[in-house]
Amino acid sequence: MINNTTSHQIHQNNFTVLRWLAAGLVLYGHSFVFLGLPAPSFMSWASLGALGVYIFFAISGYLVAQSWVSDPHPFRFLQRRALRIFPGLVVCITLTVLMLGPLLTKLPIFEYFSHVQTRNYFSNIALYMSYNLPGVFTTNHYPNAINGSLWSLPAEFSMYFALALVGVARIPKFGWAIVALCFVVLAKLWAMETPKMLVIYRTDFRQVLICGAYFWVGAAAFKYNISRLFTVSNVLGAVIIWLMLTRWPQLFVIASWIILPFLVIAFGMAHSPILSRFAKYDYSYGIYIYAFPVQQTIAHFWPHMPLKIYLIVTGIITVILAGLSWHWIERPALKLKPPRPI
Repeated sequence: MINNTTSHQIHQNNFTVLRWLAAGLVLYGHSFVFLGLPAPSFMSWASLGALGVYIFFAISGYLVAQSWVSDPHPFRFLQRRALRIFPGLVVCITLTVLMLGPLLTKLPIFEYFSHVQTRNYFSNIALYMSYNLPGVFTTNHYPNAINGSLWSLPAEFSMYFALALVGVARIPKFGWAIVALCFVVLAKLWAMETPKMLVIYRTDFRQVLICGAYFWVGAAAFKYNISRLFTVSNVLGAVIIWLMLTRWPQLFVIASWIILPFLVIAFGMAHSPILSRFAKYDYSYGIYIYAFPVQQTIAHFWPHMPLKIYLIVTGIITVILAGLSWHWIERPALKLKPPRPI
């Protein structure tokens, strides 16, 4: 038996390992696209990059709901969330515009800095998405996109606002399950069925619903304290049921919104002191926001690099940048979080 403090730390470390895994899936899945290769998918259902994002949202829903319950104050809650997202993002965007762009653009340097796309790229800091810089990556296999991974950040932050609204409204406990169910139903019946984008604040609202379903199922999982269900037999049973549903793709997708968060949270809550040794530093956010431009840059100079070498090179560079971001930007910013009430 371990004490509560140690248990909480181990759980956090397990979730950190999962975030590393999710970020790695995004990097790995994008590698094929950037090299012009056929991209693999998980169970013929989702790209590996999308799977990584869904894992992120499920983890976030569970842990952010925990954060709200521990201190249900909307300003302090959003302040904590902002300190996790924006300091690293501001530095990443600034470095991209002032260093990466000028080095790689095909335009004269004055024209690059005076171009409207260059100015617009700073709007990413406000989660108002802009993906292009003038004259950069124009001949890549995946042309023009500087950092497509950023699309999920406004979807993520919108979930923080939604959770704060639900918390302030003091809806009863069953209301959290209703919110999660609404996201799942809308995601399945509308977001995944309509080919037409609904763009709000430069974000495809279909993706907000799809990812939000994983977030809210994760949040409801915390609210209902489903940790008591995390037995070996239940986890194996969930895996078997999910695999059996591959014969019926529609049911498999619907089940993913329940089973994937269940499996992710079960792993995150598992007692594993061994994993805690490998998860002292949460580089996952840095990996997520730096991998795309790093991979595009390497593909720009060596578009036919062998996949294995490409993964090693881009992985090392990305982890180094993520480490610098964590130690110099993200972790110092997290120390500014408001203290929780005693």
